[in-house]
Amino acid sequence: MGKSLIAYNLALGLAGTTLPGLWLGSRLARRWGELWPRLGLYRDQPPAGGGPRVWLQAVSVGEVAVAQAVAQELWARRPEIELSVSSSTAKGLERARELFAGKARVLPFPLEAPWAVAGAWQRVRPQVYASLETELWPNFLAWLDRGGCELLLLNGRISPRSFPRYMKARPLVAGCLERFSLLSMIGPQDAARAVALGAPPQRVRVEGNAKYAGLAQRVAALDPAPLAARLALGEAPLLVAGSVRSGEEAAVLGAFKQVLTDHPGAVLAVAPRHVEKAPRWLAAARGMGLTAQAWSDLGPDSPRRPDTRLVVVDAMGQLLTLYGLAKAAFVGASLVPLGGQNPMEPAAWGVPTAFGPDMADFLDAALALQEAGGAQTVGDAHELAAWWERMLAAPQEAAAAGQAARRVVGGWSGAASAAAGHILDALTRQGV
Repeated sequence: MGKSLIAYNLALGLAGTTLPGLWLGSRLARRWGELWPRLGLYRDQPPAGGGPRVWLQAVSVGEVAVAQAVAQELWARRPEIELSVSSSTAKGLERARELFAGKARVLPFPLEAPWAVAGAWQRVRPQVYASLETELWPNFLAWLDRGGCELLLLNGRISPRSFPRYMKARPLVAGCLERFSLLSMIGPQDAARAVALGAPPQRVRVEGNAKYAGLAQRVAALDPAPLAARLALGEAPLLVAGSVRSGEEAAVLGAFKQVLTDHPGAVLAVAPRHVEKAPRWLAAARGMGLTAQAWSDLGPDSPRRPDTRLVVVDAMGQLLTLYGLAKAAFVGASLVPLGGQNPMEPAAWGVPTAFGPDMADFLDAALALQEAGGAQTVGDAHELAAWWERMLAAPQEAAAAGQAARRVVGGWSGAASAAAGHILDALTRQGV
């Protein structure tokens, strides 16, 4: 055991005099049934088929979608694989149970205490473990490594915000990274940060983001026509502002008001990230003199009124399809310091996309789209208005930007297949 791991466990031991009580008193008082699995005491039995055993760790809902894409690729090539899928969050577990019911074991990720890790290992005994994000748990990784399990880091990401924190514990982090036989990182910046933290350079690859695997297929299966009928667009160009957050009202609505000067027939659909904020957006729009309706007020027999210029989407599950009707899109949570939202959703439709300067949570996608000419950063209402106006005034430029964005999505469609290939290669090295 390395010195850094010894120091880490000493710190865990000291913290253990207070942390268990706090943890039990908060989370587990509400979710008593999760106590034993988090301690590594999984109650369900492993499959009895004797096939190769693979453990996928998906920290939350987004990574569970990656796990599903990777699992489909694995089972298409080796249907006998026995899969265990773990998650660290309640929402992640809920989603995993929906997607993997009857197909794989779904397990809460164990606590980092050595005895909890040991219990989990005894009950799963994977031959290959793949973390579908950069999760570095020193005891967990050390135990699996010593047990002969091959460790893979797939879809790895190290954000600008997490990198300085990792650097403060570099010896411990390096010890974790060195245990992975392969580190498949999302983008070049992620790969460079992994190497700076101590990952062996020869094991690091850049292979895109498997989170977007299947996005093009999802989009192809959607039909925007019913939504277009509700919006009664006719020849009116639609702009979409998706996943917008509080604090972006003035910029987004102000930009659209400027657009109406030269494009008085334009329509804006605003989809707040949290639908309960829809009344606030309606009030803000009307306060700025914009005619606005709520999406819930529209229907097959009551479409948008001709004088309504803005529709606030107060229903879940509409945004991805709405992007398919847009001439140009803005992705929110980016003009405020909230890390942005997914710009690949409008890109998958071939829609040119803009976002604000804070895209830290989707930096890989934002950079790829910008480098391809499919997206642009805007800093304020004036810049957003100017970009929207250009996309409406220059349809050929908008179409070229949209196609460039779509090509980026298509280029990343193989990331899940590549991840599955690495797992299969590891199983071969394990002799199973």
